[in-house]
Amino acid sequence: MYESFKRLSNAVRNALCYSTNLLYERLDEALQQGTKVRIETNNDSFAGVPIHLDWEFVELLALSTSEEEEEEEEELEDKDKSYRRTTWLVRLSTIEAVAYFNENWSKERFENLLAEEKPDSQ
Repeated sequence: MYESFKRLSNAVRNALCYSTNLLYERLDEALQQGTKVRIETNNDSFAGVPIHLDWEFVELLALSTSEEEEEEEEELEDKDKSYRRTTWLVRLSTIEAVAYFNENWSKERFENLLAEEKPDSQ
């Protein structure tokens, strides 16, 4: 009985490590490239650029303009924009999904790619 439990425990641990490894790889790519990711957990959603990553946590940095300062900027257009910084520390084991940008395409580029794929009708 103990051996069966031990094998099951190892199988679960290996499955968690495998899924975490793929998640870790994607987050590490975003960290190295400085690209924004969106993370979904059971209770919340986070978006930002990874600034720290280890086997247990990812730290995301999100920059946004303060709404109050935006209103002031409309009145004083020569004022520099101010940004609010939010940092989230998310435990990898709580992440259910991650979305990240691979590449941005313009409408024209996408239409050109579709046109290239169509066979010539002759």
